[in-house]
Amino acid sequence: MMDRSQPESFAGGDRLSKLEDHVLGNILSFLPANEAARAALLSSRWRHVFAAVHTLSLEEPERLIPNPDPDSRRYSSSGPSPDPRAPPPFSVVVSAAIIARHQRRRRDAAPLRALRVATETYRAVGDSSTVDQWVSYAVHQAAPDGLDLGLRLRCRLPLCRHPYALRRVQYTAPENVYGRAPDPDMVYGLHRRPPPWTPGLTGHGGHEPDDDDNGSVVSSDDDEPVLKPWQWVEPEYTVPRLLFSCAELRSLSLGSCRLALPPTFTLPSLVILLLSHVTDAGADVERLVPGCPRLADLTLEACDAVTALSLLGSTRLRRLALRCCHKLAAVAVDSSQLQAFEYRGAVPDATFLTLHGGAGMVAYCKVDICGAEATSEEELTNLRRFLQLFVNAKHLHLESARLGSGFDKDVPTRLPAFSSLRHLEMRGCLPDYDTGVMDAMSRILEHAPNLEVLSLAFHPQAHSWGGRQENSSISGEELLDAHHLSYDHPYSVVAMSEAMIPTCLKSRVREINLVHYHGGSVQRALAKFLLRNAPAVDKMWCEFAEGPMWTQVQLMREIKGWLINKSATTRFA
Repeated sequence: MMDRSQPESFAGGDRLSKLEDHVLGNILSFLPANEAARAALLSSRWRHVFAAVHTLSLEEPERLIPNPDPDSRRYSSSGPSPDPRAPPPFSVVVSAAIIARHQRRRRDAAPLRALRVATETYRAVGDSSTVDQWVSYAVHQAAPDGLDLGLRLRCRLPLCRHPYALRRVQYTAPENVYGRAPDPDMVYGLHRRPPPWTPGLTGHGGHEPDDDDNGSVVSSDDDEPVLKPWQWVEPEYTVPRLLFSCAELRSLSLGSCRLALPPTFTLPSLVILLLSHVTDAGADVERLVPGCPRLADLTLEACDAVTALSLLGSTRLRRLALRCCHKLAAVAVDSSQLQAFEYRGAVPDATFLTLHGGAGMVAYCKVDICGAEATSEEELTNLRRFLQLFVNAKHLHLESARLGSGFDKDVPTRLPAFSSLRHLEMRGCLPDYDTGVMDAMSRILEHAPNLEVLSLAFHPQAHSWGGRQENSSISGEELLDAHHLSYDHPYSVVAMSEAMIPTCLKSRVREINLVHYHGGSVQRALAKFLLRNAPAVDKMWCEFAEGPMWTQVQLMREIKGWLINKSATTRFA
C-alpha cells in the first residue's frame, strides 16, 4: 500500500507541470533566456511554455580563445565560423528567443515586460536591421504596466581608459620574494603603463599606437592590404525613432548607441535612463530629459561628447550618476528631490557641480577618483570642497587608487564634518609601504562622530609573476601556487606612531567589514587599530583574498583575537 504521507511527486505526479502557463512563464522569467528555453526539453507539457515568458535576458558569452595577435586579423564582416561545432552567431540566438516566445501567441499570452540584450560582436553591416527588429518587437509587445529595455552592443567595452595608479614615492624598497627588485613600471602592484590595447577600442580604452605609424599592413601570403587595428571603424547603431514614442517604456539602458532624437517625442512612463558610450552631445541629452516627465534615475557613462549638462527642469530626479564622462566640465541640477549622487572621474574643480536646491536631501554619495591618485594641494583642496556639498549624507562611498588618499595631508581647506553619516565605505589599494593610512583613517573617522558602520575594500595588487607581467606565459605550477595572501611573517606588524583614536570608534561603530583582505603588514596594522579600539562592535565580516586555507585560518584567528567584544557575530569568507 502506498504511504499517503508521501508527496504526490513520489507517487508519479508532477505538481509543477500542472500549473498554468502564465504561472510557469513567470517562474522561467527569472532565469536567463537560454536556461529558460531548456525547460522545453522536460516534456511535451513544457514545449510551448517559453511563449509565456515575460522577460528575455540574453548576454553573449565571452570568447574562450582570444586572438593573441590583433595585427593578423583582417577587417571583414563577421561570417559563418569554419568550425561546424561553433555556436551560431549571437544575433541569431536573440532572434530565435524572440520567435520562440512569439510562437502560438494567444490573446491571453503574457506581454513583454523586459528585453535585455548584451552583445560584443555587433557589426553595423547586417546587424543594424536585426537590432531594429528586436526594438520594434519590444515596443509593440510591451506590457501595459511597463517595459524594461536594455541594449548594450559592446557590453565589455572598458568604462574608463584611466586605470588606478599610485604616485611614485621616494623609498628604498626591499627585494621581492623572488629575489628581484620591484618592476620600475609598477608602483605598489598597480600598473602605471597603459593596459594592453584592445582591437577596436580606440578612444575608449587602452593606449593607442604612435601617430607616425598610420600605414596599412600588407599580408605576406596574398599581398592584400590589411587594416591595422587602430584603423578599424567603430560600428555605430542608431536607435529607431519608434522607441521615443513608446508610452509603456519605464526603463531604458543603451550602450554604444546613437540617440538621434526626433524633433518631437515623449516618454511619459520612463523612470530609469542609463546611457553608456553614447555619441550624442550634451544638448541632445538635455533635450531628452524634459520629454521624460517621470524620470527619477539618470546615469551617464563614458559619454565623451557631453561637455556640459543642465538638468534644472528635472524636479523629479532622485538619483544622478556621472561616471567617466571626462570631458564634462559643468553640471547644473535641480537637487530639491535628489537623494543619491555618484561621481567617477578626475578630481572636479570648484565650478563643476551646481546644486539648485542644496544637497540636504542627498542621503547617499559616491565619489570615485579614477586614474592617478590625487596628491597636489590643488587636487586635495578641490576634493574636500566637493565633499562639502554632501555633508548631510548618511552613506558615503569614497574610492581612489590608494585607500584614504590625501586625507592625511594638511591643506588650507579642512575636511567637512559629516554629522549625519552612519555608513562609511572606502575602497583603494593599501600597499605595504603606506605609513600614512593610520593618520588618514583617524582624521576621516574623527569627522564622522555618529558613524555606525565602516566598510573597507582593498583593491587587489597585480601579480608580477617573478618580474613578468600578469599576461605573460606562466607554468601551471606557478599559477596554482600563486595567491594574494601576504601572511608570511605572523609577527611583522609594521611599527607606526600612535594615531588619535576617533570618538566614533570608541563608542558608536558597531559593524566593521573588510573586503579582499590579504594580510599585508599595513592592512593588519590598520585592522588591529580599528578592532582594538572599537568596544561597541558586535558584527565583523571579512572576505579574504585568494590563497591557501591554512593562511586564511591564521588570519581569521588573529582578527578574532583583536576583537574586544568576544561575543560579536563574526563571518569570514
